[in-house]
Amino acid sequence: MKISEAKSNFMFKQGIIVFLLLGFLKVYAQKQYNVLDWKTDVSLNTYLVQQMHQQYDERRTNFNEALKTKAKTLAYINNVKQKAKKVFGQLPRKAGLNPIITGIIEQDGYRIEKIVYQSFENHHVTANLYVPNAKGIFPAVLLFCGHEDVSKATESYQKTAILLAKNGFVVFVIDPISQSERVQLTDETGKSLTRGSTTEHTLLNLSSNLLGTSVAAYELFDNQRGLDYLVTRKEVDTAKIGVVGNSGGGMQTIYFAAIDDRLKAMVPCSYLASRENTLATTGAADGCAQIPNEGAALLEMSDFLIAAAPKPTLVLAGRYDFIDYNGTLQSFEDLKKVYNGIGQPEKVSLYTYNDGHGISKPKREKAVQWFRKWFYNDDKIIVEPELKILTDQELFASEKQRVNVSFPNEVTVQKKE
Repeated sequence: MKISEAKSNFMFKQGIIVFLLLGFLKVYAQKQYNVLDWKTDVSLNTYLVQQMHQQYDERRTNFNEALKTKAKTLAYINNVKQKAKKVFGQLPRKAGLNPIITGIIEQDGYRIEKIVYQSFENHHVTANLYVPNAKGIFPAVLLFCGHEDVSKATESYQKTAILLAKNGFVVFVIDPISQSERVQLTDETGKSLTRGSTTEHTLLNLSSNLLGTSVAAYELFDNQRGLDYLVTRKEVDTAKIGVVGNSGGGMQTIYFAAIDDRLKAMVPCSYLASRENTLATTGAADGCAQIPNEGAALLEMSDFLIAAAPKPTLVLAGRYDFIDYNGTLQSFEDLKKVYNGIGQPEKVSLYTYNDGHGISKPKREKAVQWFRKWFYNDDKIIVEPELKILTDQELFASEKQRVNVSFPNEVTVQKKE
């Protein structure tokens, strides 16, 4: 063997030894910091779920103590109302509403006004106002939309609004951010850059949380500004304002009930459940369905409706909904105990239909009956006739069907932050 060849073999063997030694040292060094030998992601989730259960155990203790006397129940109602306002944090500064009616559609017994208003500076909200064709003033209902991309043009929401209008209500249907004309993340032509409304909600919520707010807070603010507009209308009896919402709009309704005292009756559909059950099983929902620090504040989903007690509240549910029906029953039981405790059990009710998710015809009929009962002192059964609906194109309120291309200085949520 040549000297150069022997030297090469020696250096090769040395290299292998050094490589193995470095590998051993690397493994040994990693082992010092590998404090969990089991599945760390599962362990972390298990730990967090256990901490969550401990928080809601404390909440149950407080709740059960509050039920012992009427005075304690009333104190609990006031306490959860204050905590609800606190977890929402600082809302944006109000700007002038500057409402614009961009079109009117005359229908059988009512008209639809296409409206755009401003919530915070250069941030626009699109909506449809349904007004009965009669003289006088009417009770009014805010209608909050779930996560259908066409939002206010969704068939079930149009039919809910029409049925209310035909039964003597002014109805204001508001597009949430990320839906219909209010998609926030778009290219310069207005084309959405995400897969849909819930994806955009969640993306916007992540950055919002880092700055101490949430998509839920932006929706609440837009809805409050919608009510600010509604009470300016000469057709509206401002002492008789209700709210109804389905799915994500049901969650908006639940939050709104706790925050805005101008509301006099609430109908959340297909969303009331148990926050504890949901987080322990399916996990957190999309970005507009919960607020940071709810658990730390010991607030269950039912507490936001309890904060509005004793205002009349009807819960609509589907027995086979993907929203946990057992959680619905648990939360409704909380509501019943509170309303019983303050001597007004007749003001809370649960209507369950044997269907799934959504505000179907039987649920719409019950919602209208509930509002008629409390605003007209009329508890007659409501039967929905055949109703004509319109296309989303016909109901668009903004000039270019997207607010962020219709208004050159539009401030989207991500720009606001």
